[in-house]
Amino acid sequence: MIERDKGLVVEVTDGDTLGYRGNLHYDLTKNAVGRLAYAMAADLHTRRVAALAITPGFLRSEAVLDMFGVTEANWRDAIEQDPYFAESETPCLVGRAVAALAADPNVCTKSGGLYSTWALSKEYGLTDVDGRRPDWGTFFAQKVRDIIGGNEPTELDVYVVRTRLWQAELDPDAGDEAGHLRGWLARHG
Repeated sequence: MIERDKGLVVEVTDGDTLGYRGNLHYDLTKNAVGRLAYAMAADLHTRRVAALAITPGFLRSEAVLDMFGVTEANWRDAIEQDPYFAESETPCLVGRAVAALAADPNVCTKSGGLYSTWALSKEYGLTDVDGRRPDWGTFFAQKVRDIIGGNEPTELDVYVVRTRLWQAELDPDAGDEAGHLRGWLARHG
């Protein structure tokens, strides 16, 4: 790529923020991937080689389908087991996002960044294999609002709100939200 003065390096991670991932080892692993893309972008900034990180939403991989006891043909049946599965996406959507980035003549403007499949899907007009455009970010934010506005949270609900707090704490635009989430967790967590 350096010899050709053209290319794209894509790291795949989990999460579109630098927020804590709930477990030290997992956090280090996933945030290191984003940092690797950032460092490569810094090293390659004089070349036309972009380096970036991408995250899928709730990934509906073959292993996840097996775990839920469903196939791609009947994956919606797993929503009863886990309502978050409703907004899942296939690995093909990640692939389509990477292909769109590779075809973008201005991809170097994204170098060093961390991008989500749901944002890239909107930007490039991508859909998943079933024609849907999963938007994990919007879905997750709505789930957090529903939990906070609801009654008697479950253990999973508390974890989801805590996860959003870990994201919001490092977001300068989410200061009010972070305070609200801390107060909710003080009452329920």
